[in-house]
Amino acid sequence: MPSDIKPSCVICAWRGSCNKKFSITDPSRCPEYTLDLSIKELPGKQGVKLLIEGMPGSGKTTFIERLITRLDVRAGGFFTREIKEKGERRGFRIITVDKREGVLAHEDIKGGLRVGRYGVNLEDLENIGVASILQALKEDDLIVIDEIGAMELFSNHFKEVVEIALGSMKPLVATVSTEGPQFVDDVKHAPGVRLLTLTKDNHDALLDEAVSILKGGGI
Repeated sequence: MPSDIKPSCVICAWRGSCNKKFSITDPSRCPEYTLDLSIKELPGKQGVKLLIEGMPGSGKTTFIERLITRLDVRAGGFFTREIKEKGERRGFRIITVDKREGVLAHEDIKGGLRVGRYGVNLEDLENIGVASILQALKEDDLIVIDEIGAMELFSNHFKEVVEIALGSMKPLVATVSTEGPQFVDDVKHAPGVRLLTLTKDNHDALLDEAVSILKGGGI
């Protein structure tokens, strides 16, 4: 890992008071973190796993926000939003369903992990994004992950919690790009996954279908 990546501590699954400061630069694993990640049979009905795929600009985040409003359930997880300055996109922000915020990527982040012109902020991705998924697995009725993409997949912890969410008892709705890394393709073809393709023209029809799928899956 590049030396200019700031070490970060993944919040110890659901123990926000953890002071062990597990570092992403240390190849060893925090025993408590690993223990919590092994718990897959969490409370809740077996829920459908719904993926919304679409090209950049198709409105996947807005679609998921509308979907949550229609379902009227307790949801947890995170969204991504563009960071714009003077009308120009400069990066991406993480915003959790309960309104915590962090920076996922930005042009001003130099060196380290990059996607195009954006430097990826692994610290906020894990301490805010990953932590929000873990919290949703424990406390909420629906897990939201927006999105499973190239930036997020720099984090092994992110990939681990995605796999746990796919195998858990909780319903999941996530967004993915039409084309992506092998991990994204594996997620699309995971057992029990329903995949819907969003375009700029089919939001309303697809929203009705997504609501029907999730409610039919026990949510």
